[in-house]
Amino acid sequence: MTAEIMVADGTATARITLKVRLRAVCYQVTAVATVGQLLQQLRVSRPDLIILGSNLADGTALDLCRRLSNDRQVADIPILMLVDPDQRLAALQAGATATLDPGVDEQMLMARIRTILREIDMPPPGMQDAEPIGMAEAQAGFGHAVHPLVALVADHPARAQRWRQMLSGRMSCRFDIQTPDQALGAATSGRSADIYLIAADIRARGDGLSLLSELRTRQGSRDAGFVIAIAPERAELAAIALDLGAGDVMPLMLGTAQAAQAAAMTLQMLLSRKSRIEQRRADVQRQMQWAMTDPLTGLYNRRYALPRLTQMTREARAGSRRLAVLAIDLDHFKEVNDTYGHSAGDAVLVEIAHRLRNTIGQSGLAARMGGEEFLGVMPDCPVDQAQRLAESLRRVVQDMPVLLPGLSGGGQIRVTASVGLAMVIPSGQVGSEQAGQMAIERADRALLAAKAAGRNRVVCACADRAA
Repeated sequence: MTAEIMVADGTATARITLKVRLRAVCYQVTAVATVGQLLQQLRVSRPDLIILGSNLADGTALDLCRRLSNDRQVADIPILMLVDPDQRLAALQAGATATLDPGVDEQMLMARIRTILREIDMPPPGMQDAEPIGMAEAQAGFGHAVHPLVALVADHPARAQRWRQMLSGRMSCRFDIQTPDQALGAATSGRSADIYLIAADIRARGDGLSLLSELRTRQGSRDAGFVIAIAPERAELAAIALDLGAGDVMPLMLGTAQAAQAAAMTLQMLLSRKSRIEQRRADVQRQMQWAMTDPLTGLYNRRYALPRLTQMTREARAGSRRLAVLAIDLDHFKEVNDTYGHSAGDAVLVEIAHRLRNTIGQSGLAARMGGEEFLGVMPDCPVDQAQRLAESLRRVVQDMPVLLPGLSGGGQIRVTASVGLAMVIPSGQVGSEQAGQMAIERADRALLAAKAAGRNRVVCACADRAA
């Protein structure tokens, strides 16, 4: 979907020119000339980005930026301000997401816009290429919440020392001077920085951009923030750096207190953005966890288990391997609830779920399908191994009593389980979803046979006999 950009500039030629440039690359653009028009338009539509120019008839761009940043309803809309370099610090202090010179060339303008929109459009880091729900790799939290780590990779140790001297009094961060090899080595070993400040030219022309690309592909550092420091004569690298994934660019030399303060604010904004993204990721992971797990036992629920079984069936077929499906039901569970109360029943379900998960192991799938019914799936599991696993599960339920909570009067009880076993046979005659469902149906029929035969036993559908 095309991004919507709102442009506010009091100079007609500047406003029209900017509108034409943006529409030429297929952005949806709304242009206004005054503060009042912008505020009125915000009540009608919500843009993805606001670009503030100058010469607004009824107020200054700085005041408007400050007003928007303090308005909860629109404060999260990024603002790109077109200001002279000597106004950059004031613009950042007013709440601008980024600044550009009013005479910026087309390449740099579009690169900066793409960078800002990329930050708001992208899913939380680590979620783009995640495995199916619940199978994703655990993500690292926000590394140093109190004192984040900023890695300084300069073209000369003296430059890095100067950066640290100018920034350390303006930010509550730890600063670590690193060579490119040290930065890559630390990222590979899981000791990445929260932010990297990298010179565009370190040992050779443009090698800082190569380092940026490398760090963005490493597992340990791909979610960090990046700022590229560029010499005045190498200004053409700014747009390239942004398109390679840098969050911002800054001057190579921090010669004045104003320049150092602007750099510190840039780094701090990247740290804040990183923290927000980490929180988004945690929220998404938590919501996914709630959606796919049974709240009582912590096992996967039916909503997750059935699609996952389909996927495991597909994987088994691709590798010509067998898949074992176990239908497990606790015997006489209603009597536990009727005799000891529902808190005792819950305690039994939680304990049996724990035993099931430990018996199935990390490579398999354990799920609560509802009530006292459970599902177990084991990949790459021949029939004989599946029968031994099912019998082990039956015994681990039977042999160890379950401790009851004090609310139920304490003590302990013994419970048993009946187990039905079926195999998914590698075959291309039916689809993976249908094959998985057929295996569950066969396992359920085997479970009913186990119940009819006296309970507390395993019946294998494929062998048609009790184990």
